[in-house]
Amino acid sequence: MPHTFINRLYATAPLKLLRLPLMMLCLFSTGLSYAADSDVRVINVQLGDYRFKPDKILLATGQPVILRLTNTDLITPHNFSLDDPSDGLDVNVDVSAGDTVDVKLLPLFAGTHTFYCRNKLLFMDSHREKGMEGTLTVAP
Repeated sequence: MPHTFINRLYATAPLKLLRLPLMMLCLFSTGLSYAADSDVRVINVQLGDYRFKPDKILLATGQPVILRLTNTDLITPHNFSLDDPSDGLDVNVDVSAGDTVDVKLLPLFAGTHTFYCRNKLLFMDSHREKGMEGTLTVAP
């Protein structure tokens, strides 16, 4: 039934006139989004065995980047945290065991930042205390 309602809705005269321009707008905006995303650098980061690979990441100011975070552990969930809201690098993302999560970043200022895993089991060392941290450097 909902499909029939939509067909009747599009059958009205004003909407018939808008159908083609709206379809063109959707196609055009999708193409722009694809072109913009294809220019973005993708950096693969593995989270597993209480470490990040790579544990040193170099970025350039004003250059968008996607961090593709992949948890290679079969059971242990991990996290990617980067605490610098003044530079637009305020990230706190959970990555379940075996999952991949993309994080888009646009660093605005040069500097060095520490990223780490926030996870911790009760009565045990945190993942960060076990060595799960790295350095993200933003060059001018």
